[in-house]
Amino acid sequence: MDTISEYLPVYIYFGVVLFVTLCIVGVSEIFVSNKSDPVKFLPYESGILTSTHLMQERFPLRHYLVALLFLIFDIEIIFLYPWAVVARSLGAFAFYEMAFFMIALFVAFAYLWKKGGLQWD
Repeated sequence: MDTISEYLPVYIYFGVVLFVTLCIVGVSEIFVSNKSDPVKFLPYESGILTSTHLMQERFPLRHYLVALLFLIFDIEIIFLYPWAVVARSLGAFAFYEMAFFMIALFVAFAYLWKKGGLQWD
């Protein structure tokens, strides 16, 4: 079986996607919205207009730090689930490797706790 006939459904799919995309872009170009109300370009969040003085002050990075720490520890915990499923079949080497990983995780957590990274002031 040659390559073209083997991948024919994929080529047809990409052709249909390209056609639909071009149709949607074409229709949006034909029916352009002519609303030029100044309110349209204002920042809007939860029904409250934001004030511009927020951009002149320093933004606290505590939110980003907490989110980053959550992602780091969450992803490291995710590594434990596949290991727990196959732990018996992997043997002693995998146990010691995961023990080293957990020690490194605990040291990082203790360092973070000591430095006050978990304190919300």
